Amino acid sequence: MIRKVSQAAAAILGLCGLPALASPCASSATVSPLLPRNAEDRQAMLRAIAFDATVYGLPAYLQYKEMYRQAVDRSSGGYSGFNTFVHERQLAGPGYVAFKVPNSDTLYSTAWLDLTQGPLEVSIPPTALKYYTLNLFDIWGNPSNLGTRTIGSQGGRFLLVPPGWSGAVPAGLTKVEQGSRQVWVLMRVFAQTPREIVSAQSFQDGVKLVPRADLAAPWQATATPPPPGTSAADFMRVLDYVLHTNGHLPGEDALVAWFGSVDGLGSGCFDPKRLDPESLAAVEAGHAQALQAVDRARSQLGQPTGTGWNRVAKGNYGYNYMRRAINNLAGLGANVPEENASFNTFVDATGAPLDGATGRYRLRLTQPPPVNAFWSVTLYDAKSFALYPNPIKRYLVSDRTPGLKVAADGSVDISIQHTPTKSGNWLPAPSGPFFLVVRQYLPKPAALNGVWLPPGVERMP
Repeated sequence: MIRKVSQAAAAILGLCGLPALASPCASSATVSPLLPRNAEDRQAMLRAIAFDATVYGLPAYLQYKEMYRQAVDRSSGGYSGFNTFVHERQLAGPGYVAFKVPNSDTLYSTAWLDLTQGPLEVSIPPTALKYYTLNLFDIWGNPSNLGTRTIGSQGGRFLLVPPGWSGAVPAGLTKVEQGSRQVWVLMRVFAQTPREIVSAQSFQDGVKLVPRADLAAPWQATATPPPPGTSAADFMRVLDYVLHTNGHLPGEDALVAWFGSVDGLGSGCFDPKRLDPESLAAVEAGHAQALQAVDRARSQLGQPTGTGWNRVAKGNYGYNYMRRAINNLAGLGANVPEENASFNTFVDATGAPLDGATGRYRLRLTQPPPVNAFWSVTLYDAKSFALYPNPIKRYLVSDRTPGLKVAADGSVDISIQHTPTKSGNWLPAPSGPFFLVVRQYLPKPAALNGVWLPPGVERMP
């Protein structure tokens, strides 16, 4: 049987924006687990709960792994601690490891913010840069932005506050409420030429993070961040910690209470050692089934356009947990369409898989993507979801690619193949499966409402 710690149900139902229980694991009393006594029925229920919890919690687990590496694990080579930026000084290439499917249009900076100790002040300097954004993600992967689109080039001072914070905002600061107490900042700063990279680096250094614990009493967490292992039990430990520390979004009380049927999952007290072997096996089975389902659905990322491309539905997930899981499994840091409207394709115009070992391709943009900032077409290895290493170190073709040939009518032909060519419009492909992503930064209405769509990728003779 499964035992639950005292007060677990109260903790689960009261997580959203409320203080944690002073000591949720202190009592040895138990609460009825509300699980069937029949072993077969109980295991079926636990498999279902584990399936749901895995789909729901996968984005948080994936983000937590990066948070643990950068902000918690002092033995990690990438450790910086909370509230400190790690700046990438060069554009992402094949060796980029922070997350999958990175762009190579912008310099990245990352920081994990800890709002359990109070709000945090963000200062953004004025800039003449073509594009920048501080992409803010709650622990569940839901994005918001402070950048060119939302605040302009003048910069400003902002006070990031945890859910439910109602203190006085000091003069000169603009309050920005976050969806969780632990927040990921992914800063993107446009740069392509060496001169632009220097300007982008200067901007990176000008953005400041200042904790403001003076504005609120600290929130005392009672759960210790667990190491993110690879087993189902490890996953559930992380989800338990995340729910306890960050709470959940409005409207999810019943769902999180459903998770709590498994040893108080979400209370900060989950311990897989209290599960009997049959129950643990059921949890493991449900977890594995969910991961397989998400992985199989990964190629469904987006809405089909009819030409082989999918419009990537991202950012505004609502209660669509499967889509949220797929997006974050494919690559963390998915922005809202208003910042970056994107498309991807794994197939050519006939529906055949893109494969540099068996074909040469052409993408003819009769009308380049309509944007207010810039556009790019980036190629990724379909097996690793990483940028493809190639002799000329070209990972994308964009409106800023040196030597790009634009026809008199404004169209752009992009040659996609493994065999080298001298064309400035050549996008090198691996000798194997690959996929493409079109990104449109600060897209115009035609890019958002479906008037402009990328044409099918043509297979050349």
